[in-house]
Amino acid sequence: MTTVISACQNQIKQESTAADSTLFKDTTPEPEKDARPTTQVHFLNKVKADSELQETSDAIKRDMHVEAFNKYAADSLKNITGWEMIVTEINDNDLSMNSFSSVLGLAGPVYNLVLTSPIKVEASVDSLSIDNRVDFTYTLAKSPKGDVLKKQLEVIKTLSKGDVVIVSGAITHVNDQGKIDFSSFYDTYGPWKLDLLLNDISKSGSKDYQFLKKVGY
Repeated sequence: MTTVISACQNQIKQESTAADSTLFKDTTPEPEKDARPTTQVHFLNKVKADSELQETSDAIKRDMHVEAFNKYAADSLKNITGWEMIVTEINDNDLSMNSFSSVLGLAGPVYNLVLTSPIKVEASVDSLSIDNRVDFTYTLAKSPKGDVLKKQLEVIKTLSKGDVVIVSGAITHVNDQGKIDFSSFYDTYGPWKLDLLLNDISKSGSKDYQFLKKVGY
């Protein structure tokens, strides 16, 4: 009899523990893991962190971060592969050329492909607010020379605002002397507007894992 009572007590205790576990379990769905390339996510988070230095009163701290970011860009952004970006605009304004093309003195009519990348991809975050995105510009002659550039132009001509593209190449920004320099972004409020130097671009199709579109962008 004692054994039966003990068994019943254990069963009641187990059921009670299970009920408590269910009652207090956090049922909030976890945000979907960012499936973009890890190098892209790291870059975006780094920009987000350094953007906060726009309001710092410590000039020494700011300059140290500028120097560190310039080195990071030279070492780690010279060869990006498979980054996902969103088309926001295609214009032919000479004044909108990226810094690299401006300093290089690219002559003749150009197209500027303007892309953007949200920093955080979460339902609770305003998708493309000025503090949650990085903008990129790729400048290309309207009549490019060479098969690679001509192929890029063919792809660009098929793009529309809102399309997701997969890009490879380099990210940079240069000063008037043609040296890598991101310091100007530490002095102004708003999204960083960087140079994209393309090696390859493709429109994200049904066979690609379109993470941005999957989460509603």
